[in-house]
Amino acid sequence: MKNEFTTKKETQEQAPKKKGKFSKGITNVLSGEFLSHEGVMKHAPFLLYLTVFFLLYIYIGFTFEDAERDKQRIKGQLEEMNAEYKTLKSELEAKKRQSSVAADIQRLNLEQPNTPPLIIEVNPESFEEHE
Repeated sequence: MKNEFTTKKETQEQAPKKKGKFSKGITNVLSGEFLSHEGVMKHAPFLLYLTVFFLLYIYIGFTFEDAERDKQRIKGQLEEMNAEYKTLKSELEAKKRQSSVAADIQRLNLEQPNTPPLIIEVNPESFEEHE
């Protein structure tokens, strides 16, 4: 005859363990079984739309980052060229000063004129064609 008084541990060993909802869900996802359910197949076009949408979103994000990097690179080049322009402009202004021009003239053994330049006035009628 079988003993009617069994311990709790013995009853747990005899009964098969039931899987919880969480472990069933994990098993379905890992095995790919969830893809064959009717509900998933019914919504496949929408899932495809979402996939395309997310891929497009990622592409736009990368494109924006590339454009931003190019913008920063060009901004740096512009600042560098602006600094070079200002340097060259200040050098030119220094060379155009009267004292600098006078020093360059002396180096070439030329004399600086003491009289102002003469203005030659021409009658506009003298340029008319003679026939």
